[in-house]
Amino acid sequence: MKKYICLMGLASVVACSDGPPANGSSSSEFTGFDPAWFDTDVDPCTDFASYTSGGWKEQNPIPPSEGRWGSFNLLIEENRHRIRALLDRLEENEYPEGSYQQKIKDHYATAIDTVAIEQQGAANLSKILSPYDELSDQSDLPVVLAGMKKRGISTPFSTYASPDDKNSGVNIFQISQSGLGLPDRDYYLEKEPKNDSIRLAYTQLIATFFELAGIDNAEDKAKAILSLETAMAQAQMSRSQRRDPDLTYNKMSVEAFAALLPSFDVAALFASIGFEGDTLLCAQPEYITSLNTLFAEEDLETWRAYLQWHTLDHFSTALPQAFRDASFDFYGRTINGLESPRPRWKVAQSAVQRGQSESMGRIYVDEYFPEEYKNRIAEMVENIKATYGDRIRSLTWMSDETKVKALDKLNGFTYKIGYPDEWTDYSELKIGSSSLVDNMLEVSRYAFEENMAEVDQPVDKTEWFMGAHVVNAYYNPSFNEIVFPAGILQPPFFDPEADDAMNYGGIGGVIGHEFTHGFDDQGSKYDVNGNLANWWTEEDRARFEELADRLVDQYDSFEALPGEYVNGRMTLGENIADLGGLTIAYHAYKKSREGKEAIGLIDGMTEDQRVFLGWSGVWQIHYKDETLSNLLLTDYHAPGTFRIKGPLQNMPEFQEAWGCTPTAKASLPDSLKAVIW
Repeated sequence: MKKYICLMGLASVVACSDGPPANGSSSSEFTGFDPAWFDTDVDPCTDFASYTSGGWKEQNPIPPSEGRWGSFNLLIEENRHRIRALLDRLEENEYPEGSYQQKIKDHYATAIDTVAIEQQGAANLSKILSPYDELSDQSDLPVVLAGMKKRGISTPFSTYASPDDKNSGVNIFQISQSGLGLPDRDYYLEKEPKNDSIRLAYTQLIATFFELAGIDNAEDKAKAILSLETAMAQAQMSRSQRRDPDLTYNKMSVEAFAALLPSFDVAALFASIGFEGDTLLCAQPEYITSLNTLFAEEDLETWRAYLQWHTLDHFSTALPQAFRDASFDFYGRTINGLESPRPRWKVAQSAVQRGQSESMGRIYVDEYFPEEYKNRIAEMVENIKATYGDRIRSLTWMSDETKVKALDKLNGFTYKIGYPDEWTDYSELKIGSSSLVDNMLEVSRYAFEENMAEVDQPVDKTEWFMGAHVVNAYYNPSFNEIVFPAGILQPPFFDPEADDAMNYGGIGGVIGHEFTHGFDDQGSKYDVNGNLANWWTEEDRARFEELADRLVDQYDSFEALPGEYVNGRMTLGENIADLGGLTIAYHAYKKSREGKEAIGLIDGMTEDQRVFLGWSGVWQIHYKDETLSNLLLTDYHAPGTFRIKGPLQNMPEFQEAWGCTPTAKASLPDSLKAVIW
């Protein structure tokens, strides 16, 4: 498991318009923001999200196969169709055995061929379930669990190599909680009617899978699995707790870890997965201790059923239609409110991406990413970085001593744009045309062996953790780097035809967001070298946390659904990054205009107003209620509406640009504002 943080969105009043140009008229061709997206019945100083998105939502209803639909989704959808065309083109040609084109082509072919999947159903079920026939007593569990890990299947704990938080140049073996079939532990623990019905539907799903696979006592085993996973959930950390590296950094010897699990043969597990080291990181020791009781006391047949269920669930997209229908009915319809499943070509594309994301990005950039975009984005990154330095130097709440360390960290940031300088060699990955199950097994084998080979080895800081086609961006605290794949460098984030103000509000806000992750409530605990180390004075850290707590309180008050609120603590890192990112982007734009002739109205809007239009255009989105309810429990990001509202109510720059009074709903009193970076 790699550790990186994804994006996935004044006293005087200046001259400004009352809204978009009437009937779409403007002083120039409207670029970057369509006037039909506005809802002019809404006051921008009351609800800027609705003002800028009301018309957009009417024009962009949520498709039946989706639970949310927004600017991100539209761009992702466009990229999917582009990649589909590229995959179809690959199908028309022959490629050398072992080439990346051959591997993508064959992987996609086996994933989209549902006729073959039906024909291979019985054989594939036997192939994936036969390892559990060897489970004769509790002492067999370690080796069986090791086999699951090599197949990429969820188990009660995950194991992986990743940089040591306090020695970021070296990878260390790590163990963390895992193994639940519901999206979050709260689905097991919160006792309310909605979750009661979800838990009942979950047991029905498991029972259906067992019946389809010919496993007896399906209903009883499903109930036992729910009981086992509930016990696991009770001991697991919450998502808010898991964000805190001070809680999850627990370095110990193998002997100390084994002492947490005396009823489980840790040595057999480690030998089976090939771990020979003497030190590891354990993210949740208390959870591991609770597993000791479960391994010792839980009935062996319940463990066998648990392993069978997670195996069937993992391979469900490669199993016959009846499995896929049951899976969609629960995870799609019940959890997310979807009306219909995605077409098979999208499922197949996702299957390839899970195993060959970098290679998929490789075919994408050859066709769709102009090289000149790199230089334009790099120029923005450097300007935003310089502006960040200016902001740090002018902070009134931070001492000079801490400012020196903050500037050191900022100057140590590196960045990647577009795609890797060198493509990874996947010659040891053997993808064929036999079956999707075989290719899934091979992808998991390859990824597992590659990752385990990194244990106790130097970290490769040239590595990318997203394919170049992906519509997203990330900050990696261990690398102290920000990364912007080619996929996101398109409208509405970056529009080469739009003016700089729009682009600074869009991709500039994204760039600033990723920079700010290095200075959010958890990223700020890492130093210039990517190590978990305190570089703050005690007084400065206390002042920072006081400002951050203001954001927690603000977002806790955002009601997304009746009686369901944003979790301000869980989403704090993203909320700090949104506020800091847009603030820095705004001032970076102003910096870019220094010494240049003033720009008049464009499309009836001032340049300052267009910075904020650029930001709101990124976060236009709406949700199915079920999807939104799920995301409130599982997503570290606030819903899109609040990614607009939250930062803007803290920014006097926004109130000045749009002529909002101090008492406007889109503005907070100065005493409640959280001006951090």
